[in-house]
Amino acid sequence: MRIRALVLAGLLGGSFPVVAQPTAPEYAETIQVTASLREEEADTVAASVSVLTAAEAEARQAVSVHELLAALPGLTLVQSGSPGKAVSLFARGTNSNQTLVLVDGVRLNEPLLGGFDWAFAMPEEIARVESVRGPFSVLYGSAAIGGVVQLLTRHEPGATLRLEGGERSYRRAGLATGFVRGALSGALSGAWREGEGELPNDGFDGGAGRLRLDWQARPGLTAGLAGRWQEAEIGLPYDFFGAPATERRQESELRHLALPVSWQTRTLTVSGSAARVEQEVILADPHDPFAASRSEAWGTQLRATAQRHLGEQWELAAGAEWERQRASSADAFGGGLDGARERRSGGFVQTTWRGARARVEAGVRRDDHDSFGGETSWRGGALVRVHDHLRLRASYGEAFRAPSLGDLYFPGFGNPELRPERSRGAELGAEGEAGPWRLAATLFENRLRDLVQFDFVSFLPFNTGRARTRGLELEARATFAAGWLRASATRLEAEDRATGAPLLRRPRTAAALAGGVAAGQWALHGGVRYVGERTDVGSVELAAYTVAEAGVSWQATARIQPYARVENLFDRAYEEVTGYPAPGRTWIAGVAFRAGR
Repeated sequence: MRIRALVLAGLLGGSFPVVAQPTAPEYAETIQVTASLREEEADTVAASVSVLTAAEAEARQAVSVHELLAALPGLTLVQSGSPGKAVSLFARGTNSNQTLVLVDGVRLNEPLLGGFDWAFAMPEEIARVESVRGPFSVLYGSAAIGGVVQLLTRHEPGATLRLEGGERSYRRAGLATGFVRGALSGALSGAWREGEGELPNDGFDGGAGRLRLDWQARPGLTAGLAGRWQEAEIGLPYDFFGAPATERRQESELRHLALPVSWQTRTLTVSGSAARVEQEVILADPHDPFAASRSEAWGTQLRATAQRHLGEQWELAAGAEWERQRASSADAFGGGLDGARERRSGGFVQTTWRGARARVEAGVRRDDHDSFGGETSWRGGALVRVHDHLRLRASYGEAFRAPSLGDLYFPGFGNPELRPERSRGAELGAEGEAGPWRLAATLFENRLRDLVQFDFVSFLPFNTGRARTRGLELEARATFAAGWLRASATRLEAEDRATGAPLLRRPRTAAALAGGVAAGQWALHGGVRYVGERTDVGSVELAAYTVAEAGVSWQATARIQPYARVENLFDRAYEEVTGYPAPGRTWIAGVAFRAGR
């Protein structure tokens, strides 16, 4: 696999000079770009923003981005059993294809069904991850109903190589490198892992990698090249009817290439990118020839934004996007998508006023789509500083999700007359500081209509669904002299308004706690996560569960750090998806090699 070649290249790539021991996450310096299109501290914007950094991922010995996201308020991550299996994200109770996923501004949601599989998004890729919750179609168009999660990739000089292994034939190698040579900077990162699951034919083998180059042509003017690929081969323990399958396999690959450019002066910032995203999924089973299928999807994206400072207090942002998507599929019965395609375009404008103790922003966007015509989105928000350590936030927004190519055109199961799914959302929040603590509380409500639902009488999808999600998010985080701590809790009501039933796989209550402490050459970390009762497919009631982890690392030398951890510390038996047991207690050990200036 290409991921293995990438890691091998890092292993053969030269010496490892001395570097200092990594420090704990520093929350006071977190910044965000997703909610406002420019870098600023997360606590200065009128939106619910959480930021995860590479330092926190390293402190927690994280091997996937989704395990980091599970510690944030308002986000539910659901994995179909063992590591490497499909991972869906539900933001504030919305559907998994109603959260937009970006990497450095490039859309990763696939065209065929509109979702993104988080199973092989690796921490080695990231400098930080930003979660912006609430409707954000004004800045990003389709799919930003529940919010936006953006991976911002690393580029700092130095290198870290991790090698680890554990029970159930688990092996993993991860590499993160970066360099600066005059006007040229770059980064190469990625990880590969494999192992076995809890069931027969439940193994996984895959990873992700990223390459980025940036060239500063002149002061303020930067052009770049970025590529990312994600690939996996997994065993599927069940067939379509729930019977055991001994050799059913799925192979998937996601590729993207982007050409970003930016120009910045004292009062004006202009940025743009051209990108290409491709996905391929193959299903095969030597014992069931009717299971064979193959799907391919392609997307071409163009995006340009500009921000202008108008005096000391006003700022104006505007942008335009164009996207074309295409998909093909085939199965053992011959029918499928035959190059179905669509085009979208959109433009937005947003203005922001900043005073000494207040901030107000408002924006509007118009999108045009081949199949359903146009859609207008609005958003407004305000932040007021009551005093130096207390801020109040309020916002309202409208968002939409365009029907996917599969929804529209799949032969026998698509409906070209579908309209976009729409939502209206509002939130009220308070946040502040108390000593080393940073605290936030947010009340939110989303009302969704025209949801695409499948009718089993006509075997076609229609815009018949209505839903409401509302709840409370709590978040606390702190950095101390010798440690760090992050805690979150979410209370959620997610209801199908047509039937009164709860939306599937959304727990009413969820909470997470993670922290670490360092003493000399030793560092300890631990975490615990609680997920409440929820309903799964077939009206199955899944029991609540609590799962814990713990780990230790030893800085043997300035460049070598052995470590170990135990996942599912108390060996709890639970399922995130009916019929797919999560792994039991798992012991893992490894070593990290670091290099830097």
